[in-house]
Amino acid sequence: MERWQEVAARQWGAVGRDQLRAAGLSEDAVWRLIKDQRLVEILPRVYRVAGAAQHWHQSLMAACLWGGDTAVASHRSAAALWCLDGFGSEKAGLIEITAPKQKHFPGRFRLHRAEVTPAFATKKLGIPVTNAFRTVLDLVKVLDEHRANQLLDEALRKGLVSMEALWRFVRRESGPGRRGVGKLRRLLEQRDPAYQPSASEFQAAVRALLVGAGLAFVEEHVVTDSEGRFVARVDFLLDDAPVVIEADGRATHSSRLDWEHDLERRNGITAQGLAVIHVTRNRLRNHPDELVAEIFETRQRQLRRRGVAGPWPASRAARVRGRPPSGGPGCPCPS
Repeated sequence: MERWQEVAARQWGAVGRDQLRAAGLSEDAVWRLIKDQRLVEILPRVYRVAGAAQHWHQSLMAACLWGGDTAVASHRSAAALWCLDGFGSEKAGLIEITAPKQKHFPGRFRLHRAEVTPAFATKKLGIPVTNAFRTVLDLVKVLDEHRANQLLDEALRKGLVSMEALWRFVRRESGPGRRGVGKLRRLLEQRDPAYQPSASEFQAAVRALLVGAGLAFVEEHVVTDSEGRFVARVDFLLDDAPVVIEADGRATHSSRLDWEHDLERRNGITAQGLAVIHVTRNRLRNHPDELVAEIFETRQRQLRRRGVAGPWPASRAARVRGRPPSGGPGCPCPS
């Protein structure tokens, strides 16, 4: 394998013209590769190796190569790379980068014209990307407050950020012209310093109850509508029936907006044909047998209703979008 091919192999089959020259190819050699169709131009001065699989990672890498040395995947593309729920996957994710490049934008992806300092950049799966803190800040700028709350909880839940580190980040970045910092500060102020998102000890106790009852389920499932738009993240979805189990403990929901949007959120979930069972601390502690019985009864009722329409199709989708309860592959993004 030639040197330029090794470079492309590390970049999902994409390679920039400057990289080809740096690998020792002359301009004539590059043109011969293009003429012989060993290289296919996919963006100005960016190429795909002929025969290389075409997919989201390659397109994102190509956009970063087009953007120059300091270009990074950002915003929703960065969220997908960090496996944050509700931001698509490698199959359907938006191509979104941040780069200082000003001219000749090809218009095939979303470009944010700005400089990302090295302190806020890293690599994920070989693709340059904003780090978790900058990704959260970028998304907070463009999301409504309710969705931004969900994003922040997800980043905390996955351990990508912490409350203490986010506060240090906000204090360091505060100042004139720092878009999004004020909104992120407000979100942090809604949470106690020791705030933990919903994946708590209480949710773990509900999970243990479901496992003990022999129920198959997916944890941290993202519900989407028929067009793939985000509806809600739910605690548990039964694997073989359209039944959602929500661990409802006020101690695990310090954010005001989580409670203000409860009714709207539930309406969105039920509109997708899902039955919802709410588990409180009192029911879990004092009436676990009644709770399990209700879950099984609701499961059977939902399956009977599905009898005319056919089998419940959630199993495959759930595994793509959620996290298996044990021994599973975890986040669907490759790592």
